[in-house]
This record gives sequence, structure tokens and C-alpha cells, in this order.
Amino acid sequence: MRTISADVNSLLAHYQTQINERLEEFFDKKVEEASRISNYPREVVIGTKEYTLRGGKRLRPIFCILGYKCLTDHNLEAIIAASISLELMQSSLLVHDDIMDEDELRRGKKTFHIVYENLCERRFGKNKARRFGENIAIVAGDLLEAYGEEVLAKSSFKSDYVKRALATYAEIVKKVGYGQILDITAERKGSFSEDDILTIHKLKTASYTIEGPLHIGALLAGADEADLQILSAYGVPLGLAFQIQDDILGLFGSEEKMGKPVGSDVREGKKTLLILHALERCTEDEKELLTKALGNERVTVEEIDTVRAIVQRTGSLDYSKKLVAEMTDKAVQAIKISDFRTEAKDSLINIADFIGNREY
Repeated sequence: MRTISADVNSLLAHYQTQINERLEEFFDKKVEEASRISNYPREVVIGTKEYTLRGGKRLRPIFCILGYKCLTDHNLEAIIAASISLELMQSSLLVHDDIMDEDELRRGKKTFHIVYENLCERRFGKNKARRFGENIAIVAGDLLEAYGEEVLAKSSFKSDYVKRALATYAEIVKKVGYGQILDITAERKGSFSEDDILTIHKLKTASYTIEGPLHIGALLAGADEADLQILSAYGVPLGLAFQIQDDILGLFGSEEKMGKPVGSDVREGKKTLLILHALERCTEDEKELLTKALGNERVTVEEIDTVRAIVQRTGSLDYSKKLVAEMTDKAVQAIKISDFRTEAKDSLINIADFIGNREY
């Protein structure tokens, strides 16, 4: 796999600064809007601001900007402003995901529902405090999704372009919903296949992390169907590589870098390629250990270390790493042969390398 370009971090930092500034401005207006209703919605909107701005690579807005720049470099201020819709969507999905996964940490801090569970205990008592926290978080996630739609709807592009972008925004949310249904069901099913896992990854990750944001940016620049197909040929395999690498980091990464407990995928019973291939290649005793650990909320650090050892011994880790490399290369080749603007192509190639080698 190619070496990550030295400029990737500076490219990301350049856009991250501008995206964060626009997110701050947007949330400040929403806080003011909510405060005219009551202090309670105001507090929740302040919470959504903190949750969104506490960290994150801002890859989705950046892909939106680069999708736009594949076709034009005019009116960049407007596309940067519109791109925050993808970060608002991301926050919405993460808030809801944290509830479903019963996670207590997100980016190194308490998840939204836990923040509001604690607030309920302090302010109203412990009775049904967890339910209160989850209910407020569900509403906060809904608000964030609506905010994303609002940003796109009010963007300053041609109305036809905005209409197509909004339709794509809705399509992304829909695909993630379908993928989440499959994912939740997979946690209860006794058997699953590589195709099952890759289908979930396409719906839940590729569509809303890379392909969808690229499409929204390109549509706001007036993209045609051929342009979108090229971006899909890049975005889908890279989205799969992103998720498989995420699963690798979920088991072998650093908790400090990830901002969430390593091994949480095992506790949740998450079906990953790492686990699937290990189950297919391990001994009966090892299969029993894996099955016992998977979905066990009380799994110990020692048991997670055993899972890691089995995944490595069976060659499952190497298989997943190989897939990440192959899919990243497939994405790079698709964008290389396109007629898109050189600056955007180079950025997309560099970011693909970053994703294939990332440690967080």
C-alpha cells in the first residue's frame, strides 16, 4: 500500500478549521432560537453543539467539498457552508447509535444519553433516569438530522441542484436505517456470512461516510449521472475499507486514540469479518471461547486478549488487512482514470491512503 501523503493532515486541518467555525456559528443561532421557547430546549441544543464539536475528523463534510471540487472551484464558501449538513447528520446517527449500542463514551467523553441520565439524577432524582437520558438523546438526534436538512435546503445553489442533493441526503439516512436493522438483527442471529457483513457495511458506512457526501457535493456543482457513477466506484470500496479498518481498530486499536473502549464490539456481539473468519478457522475449543465472549457485557480484559490472539492465529487479522488494501487500491484506481479536476483527484487519492492506514 502506498505511503500516506505528507499533506493529508494539513489538508484535513485546513478544512476542519473552516467546518468547525461554521458549525459553531450554526449552533449559536440554534441556541438563540431554542432559548426563545424555553431553557430546556436551549440546554439540549447546547448539548448537541458540545457533542458535535468535541472531536471528529470531519471526513464527511470534507468529502462533500471534494465532490464539489471534482467539478468546479467556484463559490467555495457556499459549499463549505453546505457541507456541515453531513456533520449534523453524522452527529444525529451517532447519538442514536450510542443508545442502541449502550455505549457510555464517545470521543473520550460521556455519550449524550449518559450526560442526560446524570443530569436527570441531579435535577429530578434517579427514578427512570436512564429512560429520561435516552428519550432526550433520541429527540436530540432527530433535531440534528433536521438541522442537516435545513442547512442543505437553505444553501445558495440552484434550486434543482439543492433538490437533488436533498433527495440524496434522504437516501443516505434511509440506507443507514436499513443497514442498522440488518446489523441489530445480525447480533441475534446464530449464523452470518461475509456477504451479510459487507451488505451492512455498504448501507451503514459506505453510503453515508464517503459515497453519499461525495454525491451531495458533486450534485451541488451540477453533476450528471456519469460523474456520480465514478464517485460511487471510488466511494463504495473505500467505504468498505473504512469500516473494516474501523473493526480492526475496534479490537486492536488504542482506546486513547479511538475515544471509546477497545473491545466494545465484542461486548456488543458485533458481527465483523475478523470474528467471522476466526470462527471459520479456529478449533472447537477456540470457537467456544469466541462464542462465549461475543455479546457478553461482562467479558473481561483477559478474554478480549484471548479473542485477539485467536483472530491473529487464524489469519483473520491478515485477511481483513488485505481486504482493506485491495479495496483502497480499487478506489484509488477508479478516481485516477476519471476526468475530474486534478487538485480534487489528488486529494481523494491521498485521503484514501489515509483511511487505509489510519490508527483512529
